[in-house]
Amino acid sequence: MLARIFILFTLITALWLFTPIYLNSSVNSELKEDMVKHPEKYIKIHHYGFYVAARVAIIHHIQIENTADIPYKNIKVKLYYYSTSIKPGQLLSSTSGILPIEIPPNSNDMYLRGGTTLGAGSLAYDARNIKVLSAVPVLE
Repeated sequence: MLARIFILFTLITALWLFTPIYLNSSVNSELKEDMVKHPEKYIKIHHYGFYVAARVAIIHHIQIENTADIPYKNIKVKLYYYSTSIKPGQLLSSTSGILPIEIPPNSNDMYLRGGTTLGAGSLAYDARNIKVLSAVPVLE
């Protein structure tokens, strides 16, 4: 009888000890899969500079936060242009482009200090509401 109690106690202790490890690894696996499939949920653009030179839109000094546990590269963004003249604040157009950078996991830093082109632009445009569309996860 004492042996049965000891075996039962050992089994319950083993289950109690190893269940969180199993559950934690499956949660981590699902979370990592979500990070790979939906990088836009984990990449946030907080600040950026924008100007137009010879009708070419230049974006620079981009503050990007990556809350994921994996790095990303080649971040595709969409930038919306609003009117500054006839009907101020009216949505006029948008442009998409790829930011040629790699951001490490769990980071918050400034990128593209020298700038990169992001399609066409105009001095009459107010560039607002940048949105992350996708990114390439960097998996070893």
